[in-house]
Amino acid sequence: MTDVRSQFEQVMDHLCFLAFLIDLNEAGEFVFRGVNSYYTSVTTLTNEQLKGQRIHDVLPVRTANTLSANYAKCVETRALHKYEELLNLETGETWWLTTLSPVFGDDGAVVGIIGITEDITAYKERQFNSLDSVMETKRLSEEISLFTALAAHDLRGPLRQINLVTELVEDGFEDFGDGKPELLTMIKDVAARALEKLDEVLRHARSFIGESDTKTVVDFGHLCADLVAILDPMSRIKVSYPEAHILVEAVALQVELRNILDNAIKHARSRILIELKQSDAAENMLEVRVSDDGPGFADPDSALNLAKPATADPDKGFGLETVARLATSRGGKVWIGEPELGKGATICWTIDATIAQADACPGAAK
Repeated sequence: MTDVRSQFEQVMDHLCFLAFLIDLNEAGEFVFRGVNSYYTSVTTLTNEQLKGQRIHDVLPVRTANTLSANYAKCVETRALHKYEELLNLETGETWWLTTLSPVFGDDGAVVGIIGITEDITAYKERQFNSLDSVMETKRLSEEISLFTALAAHDLRGPLRQINLVTELVEDGFEDFGDGKPELLTMIKDVAARALEKLDEVLRHARSFIGESDTKTVVDFGHLCADLVAILDPMSRIKVSYPEAHILVEAVALQVELRNILDNAIKHARSRILIELKQSDAAENMLEVRVSDDGPGFADPDSALNLAKPATADPDKGFGLETVARLATSRGGKVWIGEPELGKGATICWTIDATIAQADACPGAAK
């Protein structure tokens, strides 16, 4: 049987996106077999540098761990594996949409992986930059829906009164042949039809209140691993996080977690703990907690003041204030929790999300 990897090697330099080949050696390690010229132009790593090298020999440990986990999933499932990932390359932080395809040997075992990946950084930046307008649109939409619902609800009372008064007039009404009974019946029919229409308006308005059509299933553990690989590539800090898939507004979660985790890594001495649990406040909310073993807050109340709505400083990035705005715009909140790791800090916030799938392992330490 002709090895598909050899065939792919002959054509991959003609592709206008990153392409790479990974071999799985006898020790179960992932080894570079080859990369295309586009890969070299983006990463500055040449085929000669990578060919035959284990991933952990040429990449920072956290980046290598994250990539190896993705490759291992492709091998384990023996199927296509498609995902978004954030990598810190020589050209800076870049978002990629990557697809992995397993390569099978004559005995049916997975012997390698063919990977292709497309740069989606511009697309992700547009998503991040549109967060403010999305929040404002969502707020206005919910206000309009709430106003419509209240107006429709208020109109139901008078219409019911019309029905009641009409029935009272009909009771004992004497017909003089002047068409007034028919007029009373017409009034009741109009009121009944109006009530039906108002019920439809109420159902429609209520369906928009709190509704989000931008939710997708996010691999929470994968997102944590990507961010940790970017923020602590040399594995200075031990970071523990849960493995779970959640239904959530992905862009908002990425911004919130990136900001809080960045701050935690800056101040942590050796450990960070990321927790994800069902919120006590509402069934449709999850609570995220990020704890570090750093010096903590000298004045937690002052730290909370940073989360009050204010004008964001573009020179300081998103900041805790933006995390607070994102959380509150979606019905959540941000607060300082009791330290979980000694005297360090614990930042907590709630997100509009539900558990889609909890993995067997409750947490992972990387």
